[in-house]
Amino acid sequence: MYAQQAIVAFLMATSATLTSARSIDRRQLLGSLGSLQCNVARLQIVGALSDTQDAVDQISDAKVQQAANAGLQQAQGGISQIAKSLISGGAPPAASRNEVAAGLSAAGTALSGADASNKAVADAQAGLAKSVKAGQDVVANC
Repeated sequence: MYAQQAIVAFLMATSATLTSARSIDRRQLLGSLGSLQCNVARLQIVGALSDTQDAVDQISDAKVQQAANAGLQQAQGGISQIAKSLISGGAPPAASRNEVAAGLSAAGTALSGADASNKAVADAQAGLAKSVKAGQDVVANC
């Protein structure tokens, strides 16, 4: 019984001395998914877009609501394409980033024409500003 333990201990000690220790890059830990800061920024943009969508749904001006929704849907479509490419192990397509940016811009244009004193519009503009900031963080960290 002690012989088996001694053999296992010897093999473990030998293998530990023969293998060289290598540092692991942070990026290697998460593979193609990116760094922790990158993934936090990705979660932030998804959350901010959801908050913006909730606020846009409360806007009483149907024309503004429809235009802002179209922009948000475009941005969410780009994010969906990016997520699919990451899950499959590929790099996020630049065209998808451009689609997110264009969608955020379109939503911003729609909201800029609305009554900023309306609470729902103000909330949507604040949510959109958070979405844009999170998107910039994604570009900077990913």
